[in-house]
Formats: sequence, C-alpha cells, structure tokens
Amino acid sequence: MERQVNTLDRTPVDQAYAGVGKVAYDPIVLLKMTLYQLLLGNHSPTTWHAEAARNSTMKWLGRGYRPARSVWYDFRDRVSKFIDQLHHQSTNSAIDQGHLAPGTGALDGSSVAACASRHRMVNSATLQKRKAILQRLADGEELKSSEIPRWVPATLRGRSNLLDRMHRAEEVLQQRLQENKARRSDRRKHPDKVVVSLSDPDAPLGLDKRKTYRPLYTVQKMVDPVSHLTISYTCEAAAGDAGMLAPMIDKTQQIVGGRLKKVLADGGYCSILDVKDSIDRQVELFAPVSASGTTRQNKSRSGEPQLPREQFQFKPESNHYVCPRGEILRYKDREKRKRNGGRRLYEYRYQCDTSICNACPLVEQCLSGKGGRMIRRSEGEELLEAQREKMQTDSAKQLYALRGQSVELVFADDKGNRRHDRFHGRGLARVRAETGLITLARNLFRLDKLQQSAKNSTKATP
Repeated sequence: MERQVNTLDRTPVDQAYAGVGKVAYDPIVLLKMTLYQLLLGNHSPTTWHAEAARNSTMKWLGRGYRPARSVWYDFRDRVSKFIDQLHHQSTNSAIDQGHLAPGTGALDGSSVAACASRHRMVNSATLQKRKAILQRLADGEELKSSEIPRWVPATLRGRSNLLDRMHRAEEVLQQRLQENKARRSDRRKHPDKVVVSLSDPDAPLGLDKRKTYRPLYTVQKMVDPVSHLTISYTCEAAAGDAGMLAPMIDKTQQIVGGRLKKVLADGGYCSILDVKDSIDRQVELFAPVSASGTTRQNKSRSGEPQLPREQFQFKPESNHYVCPRGEILRYKDREKRKRNGGRRLYEYRYQCDTSICNACPLVEQCLSGKGGRMIRRSEGEELLEAQREKMQTDSAKQLYALRGQSVELVFADDKGNRRHDRFHGRGLARVRAETGLITLARNLFRLDKLQQSAKNSTKATP
C-alpha cells in the first residue's frame, strides 16, 4: 500500500479536504491505513480506530497516527469525493505499464447485504404510526414513559436522524407501491406486503446468494480476464443485473478511452435490449441466451412441461410459425410490453387453429388451455437467435471460458478473503464509497504483484 499509493496523484484527495479548516491528519496516510485494513477484511471505521492503536503495521503506515474514531468516520464519508478518480488513475497506470489490456472485459454482478436488519421492515400503515409518534416527540410534546415504544432512540439526535430516515422511507415506499400497482395482477403483492427498511430506506429488497430475503445492494464489476484487475465498478440500488450492461459498458469506455471491444457476461445480461445496446456501442457481447429467452416454462394439459417453442420453426418470409407436425401458426396480433428501465418492445402473437390442435396426437403435450397453441415472439428476437448461434462456435466457447476464471474469482476474493459480504455504511453514497475502497485496495495489491513479477522475470533473463 505504501508503494502503490505513493504513485497516485493526491490532488483529488486534497480537494476533498479543501476549505474545511486545518487538516489534523494527512488524508493520504489515512488512505494507506484504510486500504490495508480492507485487505485484512476489516471494513468498519471503529475497527480501523482500534487497529491503529494496536497493530504494528498500522503504526508504521500511519507514522504513529492514532486518530479518534470520529476522524475515521469523517474520512469514510469523504471517500466518495475522490475514490473514482483514484481508481481511474490506477487503471490507466496499469494500462500504460502493459499489465492490463482494455480490449476485453468480463462482467458480473453480486448482491451484498445492506447495513440493515432483515427482520424489522415496515409497511405503509406501520410507518405512518411510528412517524406520528416520533413527530410528536420532535414537536416537544411530553409523553409518558409507558407511551414511548422501545424502538424510539433515547437521544434527540438519534430521534432526529430516525425521523429523517422515515421521511426518506416514505418516499421510497410510495414509489414501490406505485411499481407494485403497475404490475400484472398475478405478480402484484397486497399493499400491506410492500415494505421498506427504516435502517437503510434506499436498499432494495431481494434474495441474496443464500436465498435470504433482505435489504441489499448489487455490485457490478468489469474485470480484465487476463490480469484479473477490475477495470470499472459500480454499486446500485437494485436487486439484480437486469439493465446494467449498457451503463457498465459506458463507464468502462470512459475509463479506457473507448478501447473496450468485447464483453463476457452471463445470461442475465443477454436480453434483446442488451444485445441491441452492445451493437449500438460497437462492443461484441459474448453471453449465453436462455431457452426461449426466458426461464418460465408452462405446463401442458398432462401436467408435464409444454413442448418448447424451440421445436416450432419461424418463417420470416411469410411471417408465421410451423409446429413439429407441420401445421401453421398464423400471425394474430401484437402489443407493447414494458421492459427494464421503462423501455418497451412489441410482442407478436402467433396461434394455430383450435380445431387443428384438438385433433393433433400431441395435444396433451402441446396445449395448456382450451385454445390453439400460441407462440409469442418479441421484436428483435432475431438478435437473440444470432447470439445463440454465435455462442455455439468454438472460438466463442474458448473466449467465454475466461469469464468464470476471472470475474468470479474477484467476487470470491472480495467475499471470502476480504469478508465483504455486508456493507458497513448506510445509504447509496456510503456503499458506493465502500465498494470503491475495496476495489482500489485489491487492484493496487494485484498491480504490485504484477509489477514485481515483471521485474523478477527481467532479472532472470540472461
């Protein structure tokens, strides 16, 4: 850390402290100590404070610094102002030294638990009741001790902070209720089941890697498949990878100067819109296409899985499908379907005559309802068909094999060796700062290894 941080331009760090009076501690020294602690798996400023007093390596890095705990928390909150710029510097330095090739990137995302309880989430009715009690206390109304619930903080500052989070939680909850109301009836929750976390209202709710429903954030990383250096990263208030391909390509291109040409990703980044976005950006996408472009599979009348649509052949010249028995499914109608990010695509429907289907020997395996077999085809589905064919080639398979050997290992290192399976700050700004710090720490550690290996190989050459 000492060697690598000294090569960075400290101007962005100094600017984060400009205009706030005299700086008691050199922020670059604090940065070195923080990055070292992150490599050890310590992400809490309270732990940094304790380690600065007892860890000999921390004493050496800090030149005897023993900052108060509030200094560490203040530093953590200032990190968001400069962490991206330091990451850009280290990435471009690795490119200039020949340790990172920006032409190919392996992309993946992983959920990380938010700093919030998964057991204490509230719906709209509970939120309004708690907000009313807290507002009465904030207005100076005297309440009996028996009337004050245990969840109310004891101090005025704690109550003020909780009330601010409640106002934010109310905004987030209203948005979630609107999104829930706009869903199809079979996917819509009862309004009382739509909840929000009061600890971290911005954190969306979803299933983590252990299939536990909780507040979480999703970290995205674009990794060089050869050096295993992280080219770009982001942390979003989302519970999945949908819609993240285009933003990650744009962010990576900004860092590497438009030199990214290929992206290796999993099937979660391979929708019709994703393929179209990659083509528009002149970046070749290597990602598998799931069967029928969806994981949903209907049941037939017999209770077995319905005959897959892959057995139905599309005839673009006549705009119809042909079933395995040679019968024609003619174009019926179309409707616009909402996709991720508010974008829309037409969905075309093709259906066979009911009398023909009922007389077919495959009727029990093919039909799920009373009408004839229907096939849905989305606008631009030919892009997925071309993508599926490309991924069957030997060259694509060989290149795609690098993805699991790189970006998956980076996330495994973060969560296993660096213990980054839970955030230690609340709010999107803090979790992004924490993601940036752990990414910079690992990149500098990896870059130093690559530099030392290059020096040793040069010395060994006669």
